[in-house]
Amino acid sequence: MAWDTRCRNVDVARILRPFVNAETTVLDAGCGEYGLSAFVAAKSVVGVDILPTDVKVDGFTFIHGSIITLPFAERSFSVAALVDVLEHLPEGLRPEAIRQLVRVAKDTIIITFPAGKIAREIDEAFNTKLVASHQEVPDWLSEHLENPYPDANEVAEMLRTEAENTGGKIKVTIHHSEHLSVARFLRNAASTSKYLYLFGNLAAGFLLPLMPKASEANGYRAIILAEFKND
Repeated sequence: MAWDTRCRNVDVARILRPFVNAETTVLDAGCGEYGLSAFVAAKSVVGVDILPTDVKVDGFTFIHGSIITLPFAERSFSVAALVDVLEHLPEGLRPEAIRQLVRVAKDTIIITFPAGKIAREIDEAFNTKLVASHQEVPDWLSEHLENPYPDANEVAEMLRTEAENTGGKIKVTIHHSEHLSVARFLRNAASTSKYLYLFGNLAAGFLLPLMPKASEANGYRAIILAEFKND
């Protein structure tokens, strides 16, 4: 698969691997077309999104709905995931999205998003190049720039606070993905030629295992893993 899909999901799936087996149920909130379902070996993946999808993937069930009002009972899923959704929500709605994840998750939550100043700067530069060359700005980029980018430490703290509010405890760890050098290269390609971008997108997706690893200093995206403590 191309980089734009793999970069969002491969590292999330890798981090989730110790928590997912043939009996695991996964909620993929804001799943898009098929989201994590092609990347995790779970018993079932239930995707929720406000936009419908016709994509058919084994073990994937799509439900039309919103992250703000998830139509599920408490502790319905082993894992609840929110992949590249939080940045699309206004700040005032983000705590409710996290509250919903804490409510429906039984064991694990994973949230990923373009993180803070470093991610916003690279997207602002991309937007500037597109506007200067009279190219159409993609919807995802416009939506990103409408709101402040989430801060990884603040999101981690919201998870801890919400878990405590419901009488639970969680262990939170922060990871990073999508090295800025690759993100810049692909955005430069996209602002130069759609054909160059298509080639670069496919090539980067194929070469993903060889790509430089991201850290807090050079990662576009933060991945927050929250593990519920059952003791």
